[in-house]
Amino acid sequence: MIIRGGVNIYPIEIENVIIEHPSVAEAQIFSIPDERYGEEVCAWIKLKPNAPKCEPNDITQFLTDKIAFFKIPKHIRIVDKFIMTPTGKVQKFKLSEAMVHELKERGDSKK
Repeated sequence: MIIRGGVNIYPIEIENVIIEHPSVAEAQIFSIPDERYGEEVCAWIKLKPNAPKCEPNDITQFLTDKIAFFKIPKHIRIVDKFIMTPTGKVQKFKLSEAMVHELKERGDSKK
């Protein structure tokens, strides 16, 4: 569960909406620390093979009328693979660490 500004957000709810997008194969929703809200929603998305081009803004637009504005991921990254354990489970804490690192490198982080 993500707690953003005192509101409970369930990642599976957002993941289920994102995978309705015709280009999306899988989605992982997780949080990163945020000064203002405590946590901010992030998404890593894998596209279907041979899917039409899809950018983070396309996902944001797709979600706009489908979920509450505060559930729309602030940071969306299109990836080829997720960080997994040897047994094949997604390591969301590693996705969060990687996202924080990437945002710091871009100068986009206010952790």
